[in-house]
Amino acid sequence: MHLLPSHPVNTTIKAIQFGVLLLKSYQFQDLVGPVDYLNTHTHSFLDGIAPPAIVAKAPNITWHYISEFNDFSPITASSGPPQIPTTTFNQTPALDYLLIPGADIYHTFPVEATKFIQARFPELKGLLTVCVGSLHLSRTGLLDGKRAATNKVALRLTVEQGQFQQFRNVTWVKDARFVRDGKIWSSSGVTAGLDLAAEFARVNFDPEVNQAASEAFEYKANPARPDPFKYLLDGVDLK
Repeated sequence: MHLLPSHPVNTTIKAIQFGVLLLKSYQFQDLVGPVDYLNTHTHSFLDGIAPPAIVAKAPNITWHYISEFNDFSPITASSGPPQIPTTTFNQTPALDYLLIPGADIYHTFPVEATKFIQARFPELKGLLTVCVGSLHLSRTGLLDGKRAATNKVALRLTVEQGQFQQFRNVTWVKDARFVRDGKIWSSSGVTAGLDLAAEFARVNFDPEVNQAASEAFEYKANPARPDPFKYLLDGVDLK
């Protein structure tokens, strides 16, 4: 959906700098789902769709796509077109939020990526992970002692394959589509990223903006609970 803007951009409204970490072979929906949904809440998207009074309360979001390889080579996802990074670790401006989509279960960040996340975390207002993005984040130590959600099939596989030890410093929540612990937001399966994005919007954006975006997207978000896929971890020992 796109209509010609009818109102000038209000540069005084909330401006958000949002980083997205591009991992090799990341799950396409992990990225495009939350990004597209959150972008539906922006001034530029709602202008010409929603009443001016609502558009005036919508945020401006600038997206920064950061390659784990710290260069501008296109990153190929699980499907869809390659994504061209827009910045590098050294060139990325101050961020408000960072999104980490999931890739291979045992994906290991390059040292530069780990250092980037650890260095930027104190300044972030929030860090969001989708699917096994939380498994990746756990390797940085930033999830130690925290509650988090992740893809249940992937988590079960780490137990079955004897690989869970490296993830056991996190309290993995078995029965929620998304979890917030402090400023870390994590979601479980791939589509749960949309529900995480909706909850993020509910907390951070104006209710009328959220309603307008929900209607434009024609999406009714699911709550954290009940989680229809909690049975996937029945009997799985996560201690």
